[in-house]
This record gives sequence, structure tokens and C-alpha cells, in this order.
Amino acid sequence: MKLPVRLGPMGISLLMHLVLVAALGLNMRYASSQPEPTLPIEAVNLDAVVLEAATERRRQEDRRRVEAAAKAEAERAAQAVEREAARREQEERAAAEKRATEKRAAERRAAEQKAAERKAADKKAADKKAAEQRAAEQRAADKRAAEKLAAEKLAAERQAAEARRAQAELAARLEADQRRAAAISAGERTRYQAAIQARIESNWVRPASARPGLRCQIRVRQIPGGEVVDVSLGACNGDEAVRQSIVSAVLRASPLPVPSDPGLFERNLEVTFAPEE
Repeated sequence: MKLPVRLGPMGISLLMHLVLVAALGLNMRYASSQPEPTLPIEAVNLDAVVLEAATERRRQEDRRRVEAAAKAEAERAAQAVEREAARREQEERAAAEKRATEKRAAERRAAEQKAAERKAADKKAADKKAAEQRAAEQRAADKRAAEKLAAEKLAAERQAAEARRAQAELAARLEADQRRAAAISAGERTRYQAAIQARIESNWVRPASARPGLRCQIRVRQIPGGEVVDVSLGACNGDEAVRQSIVSAVLRASPLPVPSDPGLFERNLEVTFAPEE
């Protein structure tokens, strides 16, 4: 008889009850098959021996049948127990698989929830960082705009100041030009140039190589007050000694006469040196 690999407490109890029932049935059949006791007899004939042997054979056959029936009954009971154990094992395995499936599904949902929360947190952090960057860029742009506006305002103020200075200088030059024109028209410029020429001629030491008809153009640069800072000659018909004597005369004549009208003063003068005219 083949027993199941796994039997629970209930299966073992059921199997023992079935075996007990089968054993009781076997004993009852065996008892019923026993012949009635007979009184002892003195003589035994051949027929009685044969009958006894036949009876014994029947008893043995009945015993084998009872044992076979009990064995078959026990096998059926064991098979029933085995089927019940297999059914219970299958149900337990199905329940375990169901629990494992539900556990995996719960773990998957938890992982998905965690991933979604992490994604939301990352997005929130990224949005916050982007907002802070935009705010910083806006502040930088506002600062640049304010600096540009201040620079433009300063430049405009400087331009306005320069324009006012230029306008004042222009007005002063116009006024000086007007005074110069009035003085020239009155002959002041002629007198001023004549005074300079006379001062230079009075300081000139005539060299031996000077010839009659001497005529030279003198370029003089002076500062306010008539002090000469530079002398050079243009066209001149004298030799080197004459030219040098004229330059020396101009330097000795410094400071040169100043005009009565300051508007006639010129830093750069051109004077014609002709002592014999």
C-alpha cells in the first residue's frame, strides 16, 4: 500500500479509523465462517477427512478474500487521505501564491508611489531652482538697467555741462571778436603791431653783413603779458648772421608790448621786419 508523502493530523486520524474498521470487519467474517463445534467421535472415516480439508480450504480462501478486501479498503482509504492531502496542499500552495502575488503587487505599488513622490520632489526642487535663477536674472537685469539709466543721466548731464561751457566759450569768443573788430576798425591793431616792430628794431644789433633792403618775416609765439616763448623766421633775404641777429633782437625785446584792448592779444604773431622802411 502506497502512503501519501505528507499527512496532516486529520489525515492520519482518518487513516487509523479506516484501518480499524477494516480489521473489525475481517474478524467478524472470519468468526462467522468458523464451523459449529462437533462432539468428538470415536472413528473418523475418509469422507470426514476430505470434508475437513475442503472446509479448511474454504476457510483459507475466505480469509484471503477478507484480507484482500481489507487491503483494498485500506488502499482506498489511503488514496482518499492522499487526495485530501493533495487538495489541501494545492489549496495552501494557491493561497501562498496568492499572498506572494498580492505582496509583490503591494511592493510594486509602494515602489511606484515612492518613485512618484521622488519625481514630484525632484520637479519641485527643479521648479524652485528655476524660479530662483529667474529671480536672480531679473535682479541682475534690473541692476543693469538702473546702472545704464544712471550712466545715461550722467552722460546727459556732462553733455549739458559741456554744451553750456561751449556756449559760454562761443559767446566769449563772439564778444572778443566783436571787440577785436571794433579795435581794428579804430586802428588799434595797427598801433599794436607798430609798437611790437619798434620794440624789436630797438633791440636789434645790426651785423656787418646786413645789406640795404633787408626784409624778413618773423613768427612769434607769446603768452599773456607779452613774454616770448618761441621765435622763428620765414622768408628772409639776410644771411645767417642777419637772421640770428633778428632772433636775438626778438628775445631781448621780450616781454613785447600788450594791446590796450585785451581782445587784440594773439598768441601767434607774424611781424614784418624791415628796419629801413
